[in-house]
Amino acid sequence: MAMLGSLATLAGLAVWLAAPALSSRPYVPRPIDFELRDHPLTDRTAAAATLRSRLARSSRVHALRSKVIDAPKRFNLVGLRWHGARSAILYLRVRREGGRWSGWKQVGVDSDDGPDIGTSEETRARRRGGMQGGGRARANRGRVVSDPIWAGEADYVQYRIAASGSPSDVRLHFVNTKGTASKSDRLRTGLRRTVAAVLGKVASLTGASAGADSTLPPIVTRDQWDASSCPPRAQPAYGEVKMAFIHHTVSANDYGPADSAAMVRAICRYHRNSNGWNDIGYQFLVDKYGTIFEGRAGGIDQAVVGAQAQGYNTQSTGISSLGTFSTTGQSEAGLGALARLLSWKLALHGVAPQSKVFLRSSGGSTNRFRVGQTVQLNAISGHRDGDATSCPGDGLYAQLPRLRSMVSPDLRPGSLLGLSAARQRILYGRKARLAGSLKLAGGPGLDAREIRIRALASNGQPRTVAKLRTGATGGFAFNLRLAFNRTVLADFRGDGAARPTASAAFRIGVRPRVTASLDATAGATLKAGGRVRVSGLVRPRKRTALLLVDRKLSTGGFRRVLKRPVPVRQGRVRVSYKPRKPGGYRVRLGVDADGRNLSARSDPIALTVR
Repeated sequence: MAMLGSLATLAGLAVWLAAPALSSRPYVPRPIDFELRDHPLTDRTAAAATLRSRLARSSRVHALRSKVIDAPKRFNLVGLRWHGARSAILYLRVRREGGRWSGWKQVGVDSDDGPDIGTSEETRARRRGGMQGGGRARANRGRVVSDPIWAGEADYVQYRIAASGSPSDVRLHFVNTKGTASKSDRLRTGLRRTVAAVLGKVASLTGASAGADSTLPPIVTRDQWDASSCPPRAQPAYGEVKMAFIHHTVSANDYGPADSAAMVRAICRYHRNSNGWNDIGYQFLVDKYGTIFEGRAGGIDQAVVGAQAQGYNTQSTGISSLGTFSTTGQSEAGLGALARLLSWKLALHGVAPQSKVFLRSSGGSTNRFRVGQTVQLNAISGHRDGDATSCPGDGLYAQLPRLRSMVSPDLRPGSLLGLSAARQRILYGRKARLAGSLKLAGGPGLDAREIRIRALASNGQPRTVAKLRTGATGGFAFNLRLAFNRTVLADFRGDGAARPTASAAFRIGVRPRVTASLDATAGATLKAGGRVRVSGLVRPRKRTALLLVDRKLSTGGFRRVLKRPVPVRQGRVRVSYKPRKPGGYRVRLGVDADGRNLSARSDPIALTVR
């Protein structure tokens, strides 16, 4: 019996471990981040001298090499950040326990990618410390961040750095997205993946629907690579797509096709959690096997502002190739995927792939051009064309002329889609009146075309909320009911007569409906020392509301004497208040703005205390 009990226990444990593999979705390990603070040692080797000579021939240049760093857990991706020493050259190498060191890989510093300085919500959020508080913001002043490097499976890391000045507070940020951080993690992940494979539950990642527009290549969506482990800090921002920048990531070790989604998750976690950005920096990522991944949230068909080319993010889209292309180029499969993606994306925004475009630089520490300067670039450019970086590597950069020739221009006429709202702030329970029109560029309206009205969900992904058809002149209108703030847009998926297009996105704010009443009629008199009871409703429901009391001054104005949080239960508020002094008062209930709704206040209720 004891043996049977033990077998039953083991069977139960196996079922518990394997349970996630039995779902209809592929098993995705839970990512983890961890950090180490390291103290580098001065290095006098020939390798360090080489670094010093590449940066500058100056006695003020510090050439350093760290000790071999034994990470507390196995990692798949690693990067550095520090204070001071902004001008630096950084190399990293990694190794697995019992294995050989990878080659030294040069890593971009501060960072090859980044938000637009002074213009983006992302930069302002980073200065505020994002979701991590003002203390982190103060600590981030003067901070330098490196690009991340994909390590595959590694236990040890070592770095070399040459910098003008000595870096301080050096920190290594590690990410594991493959479920291999510890021995128990590796056992659990191996069992779950084995069970999933046996049961045939591992779904293909590359099955994204192309929809009505047949030019859209298969794209692995954020849901498919499990972006739930890297949610955006803020709602997406939108700009223009005048051109595309081509990037590369850095890999210390080679990777297989099953690693690509884990690489995207790891890069997203690093950009969000170490750099402090809102989301992954790139709009798209492409692996060497030809798989295309959706990057930053906000809609693949939208001009989502990323953090991929400092000084040009509001005017461009960014596509990063997974891997290092310093000496060798992108594979044929990867180059073909880039061409298919660019053929669709540039046509969607009316950009001719062989053209040259003019951008206005908004500056930044890595920008090659001063703020305000007009810059002429190819519609398909390498990152190094706009910023001071080696990205996308000499090998891939040399392939850009061929890539441009592979991108097919869409010969269908362009179309323009406009969308506006009668009011961009509405009261809960009322509908937003949306209206727009679809027409050929410089031509007549397009009738009887299907238009999708889309709203961005809390995870930044557009969801279709309505489908309607244009009228005789291309016009359309729709009443949209919203309970919460939403960014909305419209799109047309194209047909034989016109290219697909999308409207500009804009935000509609929803003000909650708040009512309040007293246990006495308005203008009633309350005896001194008495207590007044306030009740009210809040829609949509909130966890807390505010009791707001203002006392009338001798000048006729009012001064706030109370702002107290009060609980809301099932959308109802019941609270009492005891005025301290005789006089005139006004009493209201309200809610402050949050991530879901605008602020709101009830109508004021007059009260006299004698």
